[in-house]
Amino acid sequence: MLDQAAKKSVLRLFTYGLYAVTCAHEDVANVFTANWLTQVSFDPPMVAVSVENDSASLPLILASGLFAVNVYAAGERELAGALGKPRARAGDKLATVPHTASANGLPLLSSALGYVECRVTGHLVTGDSTVVAGEVIAARLQREGEPLTMRDAGFRHRG
Repeated sequence: MLDQAAKKSVLRLFTYGLYAVTCAHEDVANVFTANWLTQVSFDPPMVAVSVENDSASLPLILASGLFAVNVYAAGERELAGALGKPRARAGDKLATVPHTASANGLPLLSSALGYVECRVTGHLVTGDSTVVAGEVIAARLQREGEPLTMRDAGFRHRG
């Protein structure tokens, strides 16, 4: 039998960065705050991100075959929190966030430390989320700084 309290306590010990994942397809763009992202391959360079199945972003990512990962800077807690709200409640989250569009049409946050653009290479439905893997096709370091983490932001994983 799984000890629910122990499970929650141990999962909250896992370290997580916070990232703004952006996507676009046709006339619609979106952004969400991800706390589960990892590099899965060095050659070719690839990352994987977990996207909630009921999100507005997952259909955009799968339809376009593209997504970008923008690294929040330490101190961007409020931005990470605002972009973490569901589009259904928050509306167009990019409307008030300074950003540019990449050559691939992906929103890139002006305040990010850097970003990678990825082409989807596969996805796997895993419970309430889908893990999307992507090959890095573009990258840019925009400025030096420390990245924002869940612990530094004071956010807690549900566990």
